[in-house]
Amino acid sequence: MLRIFRKVHCRSVDRSCGHVHQACRPLSAALTKRNQVTSSVLMVQPTNFKYNAATAFDNHFQNKVNRKSSDQIAREAGAEFDGLVRALRQKGVVVEETEDAVKISPDAVFPNNWISFHEERKIVLYPMKAENRRKERQAHVVKRWSEKLNARVVDYTRYEKEGKYLEGTGSMVLDRENGVAYACLSERTSSEMFRLFCKDFGYRPIEFHATQPVQGKMAPIYHTNVVMAVGKDLAIVCLESIEDSREKEMLVKTLESTNKEIVSITIQQVNDYVGNVLELQSKDGEQLLVMSSRAYRALTTDQLNQIEARKLEIVHTPLDTIETVGGGGARCMLAEIFPPVY
Repeated sequence: MLRIFRKVHCRSVDRSCGHVHQACRPLSAALTKRNQVTSSVLMVQPTNFKYNAATAFDNHFQNKVNRKSSDQIAREAGAEFDGLVRALRQKGVVVEETEDAVKISPDAVFPNNWISFHEERKIVLYPMKAENRRKERQAHVVKRWSEKLNARVVDYTRYEKEGKYLEGTGSMVLDRENGVAYACLSERTSSEMFRLFCKDFGYRPIEFHATQPVQGKMAPIYHTNVVMAVGKDLAIVCLESIEDSREKEMLVKTLESTNKEIVSITIQQVNDYVGNVLELQSKDGEQLLVMSSRAYRALTTDQLNQIEARKLEIVHTPLDTIETVGGGGARCMLAEIFPPVY
C-alpha cells in the first residue's frame, strides 16, 4: 500500500494528554482508498448545556430562550441527546458515549469541533476560537482513543495563540474517499490552517465563502457543515449562499467530478439544519442519513426522492433545544470514529 510521509522537524507535547510528537515521524500517510462513512461515532453528554454568549457573535443560528430556565434548557438538551443516541443504536450504529468531565462547557455536546479520527492511525486536535470551548478537549478521551486505536495525536491547538482557527469537521467537510476537503472560510476557519491540514493529510483544498442574511445584512456563515454535507453518492449543499460565481463553479465542478449527485438546498433550509446532516452506516452495512426532525420536515418531496433513490434511510429525532440554543444540529453532535486500515 502506498504511503507518503512528510517530515516534521519539531518535537512538541500535546498539553491536554501528554502525547509527544517526535521529530521526523511521518505526519501524513495517504491511503490508496479511504472510507467515506463509518458505523461508529463519539458523542459527549450535554452536562452543562446552555446559551454560549462567547460563540453567539458569529454563530447566527444561536438564540436566547428567555421563557425557559437554564435547568429546563439543560434537561431538554439531555433528553434530545439521549433520543439521538437511542435512535442510532437501534439502527446498528456504535455510539461511544462519554461524559463532559469538565462540566462547565456549554457546547460540549459538539465534539466534532475539537477532535477527528482518521484511518491513517491519526487523531487530530483542533484550534478553536472561543476560549471557553477549549476546555472541551478532554485528556482522558484523547488518551483512551489513542491507545485503543494505536493512533498518533496530531495537535494543531498551539495555533490558537496566533489567532488561527480550524474547528474540526465543523470548519471542514471531508470527502475522505476522493481526498477532497471543502471549507467555507470564516473567523473560525483560517485558510492557512485549512491548507496545512490538507497538506498534512493529503487532501485537495476547495475554499469558498458563504453568507446568510442577518438583520438586513449579509454575514459570513460560521461553519461549513451547516451549508453542506458530503456522503458516498450525495452532496447536500446550499449553492445560493455562495455569492462568488467562480467559487460556486469550482465547488460544483469538484462535486460532479467526484460523482456526487447534488441536492441543492435553500438558505431557509440551512436555517432548518438541512445541511447539518451526516451519512453513517449500521454494523450490517445499511446506509443511513442522520438529521434532526426539524431538518427532515424541511425537506421537499423532490429532495426526499433524491435521498431515497440512493438507498439511504433517514434517521431523525427532535433536537429543537440543542439547535435553537446551541446553534448546531445532528452532524455537530457526531465525531466519526474511523478504525485504522493498516
